[in-house]
Amino acid sequence: AVVGVSVNARSPDVDLSGRAPPTMLVLSPQLGPGEGKEHSRIAGADDTEVEFDGVTYSVTKVDFTSHPVISEYVAKNSDTAMLPDLIQLFWNKNLTDGDIGSQASEGYVVLSMAHGDYLSGDIDACYTVVMALDGTIVQAQVAPTQVDDTTTQTQWLTQTQYFTRFEGLKMKDSTTVLLAQNTDIVGDNNFYSWDLSGDALESSSTANVEPLPIWSVADNVTGGSHDIQYVSTEEVGVDGYLVINNNLDKLLMYNLNGTLKWEYTPSYINDPGPGIHFNHAQIAYDKDGELSVFVSVRDMSCIAKLNFTSGAELWKLGGLYSDFNVTDLDGHRYVVGDGHGAFTHQHNAEYIGDGKFALFDNGYNGSLPAVRDSRMVIMDVDEVNREATITWEWQTGVHALIFGDADPLPTGNMVGTFWPATVHPNSSDIRESFEASAVEVTHTGSTAWMLGVKGTGMSADSAYDRYDQEAPVGWAFYSIERFYTSLLIKGATMDTSSGMVSFSVYNTYRQQFDLSATAVITCGEHTRTQPITIAPHWQETTVSQAFEDMGSSCEVSVSTQTNSASTRITRS
Repeated sequence: AVVGVSVNARSPDVDLSGRAPPTMLVLSPQLGPGEGKEHSRIAGADDTEVEFDGVTYSVTKVDFTSHPVISEYVAKNSDTAMLPDLIQLFWNKNLTDGDIGSQASEGYVVLSMAHGDYLSGDIDACYTVVMALDGTIVQAQVAPTQVDDTTTQTQWLTQTQYFTRFEGLKMKDSTTVLLAQNTDIVGDNNFYSWDLSGDALESSSTANVEPLPIWSVADNVTGGSHDIQYVSTEEVGVDGYLVINNNLDKLLMYNLNGTLKWEYTPSYINDPGPGIHFNHAQIAYDKDGELSVFVSVRDMSCIAKLNFTSGAELWKLGGLYSDFNVTDLDGHRYVVGDGHGAFTHQHNAEYIGDGKFALFDNGYNGSLPAVRDSRMVIMDVDEVNREATITWEWQTGVHALIFGDADPLPTGNMVGTFWPATVHPNSSDIRESFEASAVEVTHTGSTAWMLGVKGTGMSADSAYDRYDQEAPVGWAFYSIERFYTSLLIKGATMDTSSGMVSFSVYNTYRQQFDLSATAVITCGEHTRTQPITIAPHWQETTVSQAFEDMGSSCEVSVSTQTNSASTRITRS
């Protein structure tokens, strides 16, 4: 049975919003320079360029079968292989470039896309892909990825398929993707490491997928985890992985040999009332440098903070039991004890540094109509005064009852995923015309990049509902990750009046802890080398170096143990 999307037999959840739900889908006021739907038009299947809300996008058909892993699978399973009727990519490169430039658009996205009835667990397809922003599939896997030691990938493709799907999807480092499957279907293989090193992104070879030794009946860790994070001895004293158990009510950390080294069980695990449903867990240093665990507790519509060393819960933010007052973007203030909250049934709530959190607010409370349209959110948190303020949102314009992601990028853009409970195939608002969408949006709300997945064999003309209780039916994404193969250097300048060279640098992926690096700056005949620390969570790291004689140009290079980047600055 599927773990993680079932609905407990209980009365509908309390409406935490304190406001009446919307009676219609409202277009986000932050979509860019246009006024809304009247400035949009339906995207045709054969369009190569469209304009939405005053922004022009190239349109590309994305073909998953362009990668040999998927094409071979489809060829050998032509009677049963499931594919979308259409996948379209909308891209404005200037918006994905942002203030960094073309290197910001040279990265990759990682997505896992499954099809079926998510509530019953009847999943008949799951493709996990690495894709360039132009839609080129550079690596792919067909789930399930577990095989025994004597079975090659080619042999496995001829065997009977037992599809799982991946909800936990995280970068371990710049060349490794961690995958956590949702169901326990084959023995002791439920967590995986996907190796993208070498020429894996530049050839048609199959990247290596290896099972991780995390599986325990005693700990109730046999599948169903919504998340996985790699941690090292240097950071937390353990080289291993943080995961969530099957029942989504405990956190566990295993070392690389699969030995349990740390666990957390909430004190309220057996209390009556709302369920728990951990759907995201993260170890990171807080604003004060304390090693903390941040947990998204979906059924309680809150984020919980734990002290990693003691395991004690320090506070809850949001929901019925919030320790914080929360002010929404529209100025509405949710006061402690009033039984309402600014976000509901959130997913992928994550600390992003400097007292800020990003999350996907589903705006759903267990019954329809939903509280609000689902949205991506950034929230500032003042732990001392117990005040939180939503400072940014991007409304999806649809109701995504579960799932969803919202991650910051080096440009300041946000990347995420969503799905509409009701699909309107011919809507002029493309966000509600696809079954599954991945999107990058600017801080001012314009869509920079969007991948839309049409249903398989569904109506192209009539609206249709595609949910079973709260779970999607058809195609859906859970999470999305972005990464690069080189460090990003932004805004390198040489100020001849002050003799100062300055620039900003970002890591190849959104690491959770400080990263040691070396900056080498050469101006004329003079070279300066300095150790630097690249900030976690894709926060900006600024570097400056003074020179007495700058010459006509300067060369800037930054390197870590695994990656590097360089740029040249010429005096204007």
